[in-house]
Amino acid sequence: MENNLPKNWVQTSIGNVSEIIRGVSYKKDQAFSDSNANSVYILRGGNIQDEKLDFETDDNVFVDKTLINENQFVKKYDVVIVGSTGSKKLIGKAGIAEQDFDSVAFGAFLMLLRTRKIDKKFHSYFFQTKYYRNLIAELAGGVNINNIRKEYLENMKFPLPPLPEQERIVAKLDALFAQHETIKKSLDKIPQLLKDFRQQVLTQAVTGKLTEKWREGKDLEEWREEKLKNIIKVKSGNSLSANQREVGAIPVFGGNGITGYHNKANIFQETIVIGRVGFYCGSIHLTSELAWVTDNALIVDNLMDNNIKFLFFLLKYLKLGTYNNSTAQPVISGSKIYDIEARVPSIIEQQEIVSRIESLFAKADAIESRYQKLKKKVEQLPQVILHKAFKGELVPQLPTDGDAKDLLKEIMELKKAGVKK
Repeated sequence: MENNLPKNWVQTSIGNVSEIIRGVSYKKDQAFSDSNANSVYILRGGNIQDEKLDFETDDNVFVDKTLINENQFVKKYDVVIVGSTGSKKLIGKAGIAEQDFDSVAFGAFLMLLRTRKIDKKFHSYFFQTKYYRNLIAELAGGVNINNIRKEYLENMKFPLPPLPEQERIVAKLDALFAQHETIKKSLDKIPQLLKDFRQQVLTQAVTGKLTEKWREGKDLEEWREEKLKNIIKVKSGNSLSANQREVGAIPVFGGNGITGYHNKANIFQETIVIGRVGFYCGSIHLTSELAWVTDNALIVDNLMDNNIKFLFFLLKYLKLGTYNNSTAQPVISGSKIYDIEARVPSIIEQQEIVSRIESLFAKADAIESRYQKLKKKVEQLPQVILHKAFKGELVPQLPTDGDAKDLLKEIMELKKAGVKK
C-alpha cells in the first residue's frame, strides 16, 4: 500500500487494529454431521467463497457448544481467513461475515480477524483489496508454504484514516458496489439475449419469414417439405487417437469442433460434421476444405447440392441432439434423424438466406465483442474502487475529521491497558 497517504491518515499494521483469534480445536470423535439444540456449526476452508461465507456445503461439521470460547462465535463483519491448508490457492483466502451468528464458529485451520475501535466494515473491506491478495500470493510463493503465521498478519501494513472518513468511505463503497451489482446483473443478461436473438434469426430463416418480403414479385420455386434422408447422408469419421497424430496444420474435428491438428486429411472439401456421441451429441460444425473428422462425429454428405451454409444453419436450427438415444451416453445416428422433416427453398433463396443470417450474426458478434470488453472492465472495477478507497482518494478529507494519529494513539493505549471495547 502506498506511503503517500493523506496527511491526516497514518500507516499502521493489522496487528494494531485487529484482534487475531485462532479457530476451534476438536477431536474427530467430537464432530458430527447433523445439528442439535447444543451444536455449533464449524466453518472450514470450503465455506469461504467469493469473499463471503458459504454454508451450502455437502459435508457440514458440528461440535458441541461447550468446546467453543465466547470470542470464537462469528460476528458481523468478522474476517475469516484460511490460515493453514495444503493448497497455495486457498491460503489466506478471506470471507466476510454479513451477520452475527450465535451458533457458528470456525475450525483450527482458520483464523478470525475482529476489530473494535475502527469501523468494522471498513476493516473488512481491506481484506478484499488486491494489495492484501498480492501480499498473500507473495507469501504463498515460498517453498512448501502451507500456513500463515499470526505474526505475518500482525505486521501487514494497514492504512488508517480518521474514524469519520472511514464511515464516509464505507458509505461510498456500499453505494458504488450496489451500482456495480446492478450493472453486472444487466450485463449478465446479454449472453442469453444474444443466444435468443441468434435462435430467432435461424427460426425466421428456415421458416421463410426472413426472406418473406424479398420473395415478393420474384418467380421462385416453392419451398418443399423433405425428410432429412433425402437431403443428407451421414457416416462416422475415422478414429484418430492423440498418439496417432502427426505434426501438421490440418484441423482435426471431433464432436465439439477442432480438437487438434494432423498432417493428413480424410475430407477434402468444406463439410458439415455433427457431434455423434456424448455431451456434444448433435452439435454442428463446418470444416475447412482439408480436415480430419474423427469417429466422435458424423460426416454429412450433401445429397441435393444445397447451399452448404444454408444446410449448416438448417441443421443447427433442428437441434439434432434432442434425437439421441436417451441413454447415459447420448448417441445419434442416421436412423435417429433421417425421418426429421425440414422445409427447403430454392438455391437462389438459400443464398439470400445465408447472406442475411451472416449479416445479422455479424452484428450479434460485434455486440458480443463489446460485451466481453465491457465485462472485463466491470470485473476490474471493484479493485479500482478499493484501491482509491485505501489511498484516500475516494472521498474528500474534511478538517473536522481530526487526525488518525490520535485514533491510533487511543487504540494503542487501550491495547496496552488490556481494555477491549
